[in-house]
Amino acid sequence: MSERRSFTAGEARNLLRRARTGTLATLNADDGTPYASLVNLATDVRGCPLILVSTLAWHTRNLQADPRGSVMVAEVPEQGDALTGPRVTVMGRFSKVDAGQAARRYLARHPAAEIYAGFGDFGFWRLEPERAHAVAGFGRIETIPADEMFPSADEMIALEEGAVQHMNDDHDDAIQRFAERLLGATPGGWKITAIDPDGADLRRGEHVLRLPFETPAYAGGSLRALLARMGEQTRS
Repeated sequence: MSERRSFTAGEARNLLRRARTGTLATLNADDGTPYASLVNLATDVRGCPLILVSTLAWHTRNLQADPRGSVMVAEVPEQGDALTGPRVTVMGRFSKVDAGQAARRYLARHPAAEIYAGFGDFGFWRLEPERAHAVAGFGRIETIPADEMFPSADEMIALEEGAVQHMNDDHDDAIQRFAERLLGATPGGWKITAIDPDGADLRRGEHVLRLPFETPAYAGGSLRALLARMGEQTRS
């Protein structure tokens, strides 16, 4: 039996899913000097980081020369020592990916990027994780293997688009309750734009909310049961 982690893979993955931005670290193409930059961040269904970057940017030229890189996200407390807040760094290798699902999931988190996502010099890149280093305060420090933090999600990948359409077409009332009663939003006009094992993204115009699931759902049956349970809970 494996030792219980002080900061679990699921907690670290959900920290990554909640993030809107992150620090991207690459190696400068000219001399190998580490270079850090700010990027908008999304995740694919499995949880791997997705970025949309221009070939004019240093970090893109760096990745074209050497795909090694990392992404760090943090939730900094409003007061006190910033280092008491949780953060996770995911390390691995980046690869350029086709639009399609990557574009859909990225734009679900960053709808304002629609105005430039189709420009010829922009492209989507995914970080294929090799390991993650997570810190959640004093004594809660873990190095997590990629297969533990990012388990296979093949069934969810296959059913995601259909599940999103089904929820929006047939369960609009439940979506509005999720936004209002679970996330504290004003009612009306919310749509689900992405679903993954850990939760869903809701959007109204330029506003995006993250709806976390109480337990991960990696299969269609468990997803249906979870959403139905949430629907019943928000009726009362």
